Amino acid sequence: MEHPREIEGFWEGAGLPALVLTDQDGVWDTVYCNTAARPLCRDYAHLLAQLQPEEAAALERAVGASVADPTLLFCHVEREVYSAVLMDWSGYRVCLLQKVSEYYQNNQRALDEAIMANKAKTSFLSEMSHDIRTPMGAIIGMTEIALAQGDAPPRVKECLNKIKVASGHMMSLLNEVLDMSRIESGRVSIQAEEINIADLLHEILIVALPQADAGQLHFHLETGSLDKERIWADGVRLKQVCLNLLSNAIKYTPAGGQVEFYFDMVTESAGRVRMTVRVTDTGIGMSREFLTKVFQPFEREEKSTVNKIQGTGLGMTITKNLVELMGGSIRVTSEPGKGSCFTVEIPFPAADDAWDDHANQLSGKRVLLLSGSEKAAANACRMLSDLHVEADWAKDAQDVVDHINDALFADQEYFALLTAEQVPGVDLMAFLPEVRQRMGQDFPILLLSENDWSQTEYMFTRAGVDGFIPLPLFRSRLAEGLYAYTPEGRVQQGPLPLGSQRRDFSRRHILLVEDNELNREIALELLSQSGLSIDTAENGREAVDRFAASAPYSYDMILMDIQMPIMNGLDATRAIRAMERTDAGQVPIIAMTANAFVEDVQASLDAGMVAHISKPLDMDKVFSTMELFLGREHP
Repeated sequence: MEHPREIEGFWEGAGLPALVLTDQDGVWDTVYCNTAARPLCRDYAHLLAQLQPEEAAALERAVGASVADPTLLFCHVEREVYSAVLMDWSGYRVCLLQKVSEYYQNNQRALDEAIMANKAKTSFLSEMSHDIRTPMGAIIGMTEIALAQGDAPPRVKECLNKIKVASGHMMSLLNEVLDMSRIESGRVSIQAEEINIADLLHEILIVALPQADAGQLHFHLETGSLDKERIWADGVRLKQVCLNLLSNAIKYTPAGGQVEFYFDMVTESAGRVRMTVRVTDTGIGMSREFLTKVFQPFEREEKSTVNKIQGTGLGMTITKNLVELMGGSIRVTSEPGKGSCFTVEIPFPAADDAWDDHANQLSGKRVLLLSGSEKAAANACRMLSDLHVEADWAKDAQDVVDHINDALFADQEYFALLTAEQVPGVDLMAFLPEVRQRMGQDFPILLLSENDWSQTEYMFTRAGVDGFIPLPLFRSRLAEGLYAYTPEGRVQQGPLPLGSQRRDFSRRHILLVEDNELNREIALELLSQSGLSIDTAENGREAVDRFAASAPYSYDMILMDIQMPIMNGLDATRAIRAMERTDAGQVPIIAMTANAFVEDVQASLDAGMVAHISKPLDMDKVFSTMELFLGREHP
């Protein structure tokens, strides 16, 4: 050291504890420790020895950095807290220590209070979720019962329908607030499972199309490459992202406008695909200033057109957080008065597609396709080729006749006719019966349509159509639709899809466990419509006693509430599963509860339940879930 006196003279007057360090072959050694620092430490090594391991490691990393790190480091020395600030000086590294105990403790106290307040808020919202869902279930359930009465006056039915819409909106607002709270607290997790993209899109369109129709909007769906149809993803959260984007576009687009939904799934690497979702509208758009805040919670642009639209300002915040939780990205472009475009990209692991199972039975068959759209026809022909099915495209009625005649002369045979719902210049109601007469009663004629089959089934079946393949077109749906008319498919063809048949559980006996009298009355009314024989219990203890007193296999199912007095549903399920009788471990127990979070579902499964249904009850979901288990026969 050339100038120890200069170092001493300068740093004795610094006013703060200071250690002057030098690098000796990669090891930092103390050159000088001023008087203010000596009550704390003799040297740098002594200072490190007094710190917690993580603080000592952080200080060593900062001291050893090639450039002095300006980051504020907190060092706990006995009962005091010091901030360590590093600086370079005349070829040395200097560590300055400033006492900040009071500042640190005040901030730590504020942080602890904030954490406690956040936990209290989350706990409150969780309780509020249950307490609000319970009366909302009563409102929605009673409305459904009232609407089912055929003798209600038109004005009463109009009021009931408005109650149904308003209660649905209330539930969506509640769910948004709860979702945002759980995202902030880090309690939202992604539950990946194997999902079918065709089913996902169908569920999205079921919700979005009626909303667009109600808003008098033109809705257009376009699919790009669909290299894979099955992926590993959280289907619930993925659907939530898509519906948030679509509902926003529909909400902020005036009547007569257009909403476009683009979807594709492209192979990114071996075993991985990248999903792209793009929602474009011709709505009111957003200013450049608001675009910087669109993903912030509770932000809504101040416009006269916006102020009349209901919402919490949380939808886009939730969407962005969910997209990022799934490892994706979201971006937006917008221009006032011209509309907005949201683009989401998310990578997913690919799963094995199932349509290969049917392709073997379809290989080598020949199909005739009637469509006025060259693009739609090319897409369908490409998918048929992937199934090893030969396809001929007919753009009008005369083309169909010509192709049939050519096939007859060439001693070839068409397996089926696929027809679009609308073909320019063709009256399908008159033309399809002629095809049926020419080709025979066993020749399959299948309709390709994006509309609800239940709304057009009567009309098209009278015209000779045998079945329906929904649009957008997927290889799996195309393969399933055609396979059903092969000899193997006709033998294996089971019951109609869920939702297209009336549930008849008249031979089934269940136990309904519900402590709320009004909810019990609603559930009894709605469930009895399927012919079920129903016993009831008002709490978990009563449910356990009823099951114990019943003969083996008396109950085909138990519908169990969770939050009940005396004994809750989880404990009641465990008690039933622990009984020494053959049916105790086999009877399906389904949670039917206002506890709707992911951890609530997991808690139900851990207790021994087989499924979880959230309140307010969606009776289609209730019956579909029940049908999965009531089809089983007792041993």
